[in-house]
Amino acid sequence: MPTDAFSHFVFVDFENVPNVDLALVSGKPVHVTLLIGKNQTKIGIGLVQQIRRLAAQVELLEVGASGHNALDLTLAYYLGQAVLRSPAASFCVVSKDKDFEPLLGHLCGINLKVGRYDSFEALPFLVPPKKPAVVAAKPSVDRRAKIISRLMNPNTPNRPLTKKGLLAKIKTEYGKESSDAKVDDILQELLERRRLTIDPKGKVSYNA
Repeated sequence: MPTDAFSHFVFVDFENVPNVDLALVSGKPVHVTLLIGKNQTKIGIGLVQQIRRLAAQVELLEVGASGHNALDLTLAYYLGQAVLRSPAASFCVVSKDKDFEPLLGHLCGINLKVGRYDSFEALPFLVPPKKPAVVAAKPSVDRRAKIISRLMNPNTPNRPLTKKGLLAKIKTEYGKESSDAKVDDILQELLERRRLTIDPKGKVSYNA
């Protein structure tokens, strides 16, 4: 399948996140790169079968070197290559390792659509989110919309000017419903819609 057929490129730190269900991307414009650590000598037969069945969408890379950040640096290289080939696509790193944040923050700052997710199933384009209970649905949607509206309103006083402050603001606005996933989801939406940018130093700039 040619590169331009893909809208999303996913890079999985398989050392960090070994549970991946590739069936979720079957038939979707998604390319997945699985980076396997040098010391990972076993892969489940179910995953092997998925890789074979989805050979046009999945690439398996064994990182030959071992040591601190060996896999992370290799992943960063292949991510950069994909960005050069398909800059209009979205790019996702599946890893619980927060060392990727400075790199992804820089890419967000130059208006690329990138994000880090703790699990493969958390990728935003895979399946529609599960509908919450009827009673909780309306307040949840309303609160999210209000948070985004306040942040985008230039008349809102004391809008955060740093990434750290912005995350704290979103968390505070959510109140008891707050979670890291909800906070990160709003931040990613604001970045993907280019309503704001964050430079490598964490400075936030709001767009009109």
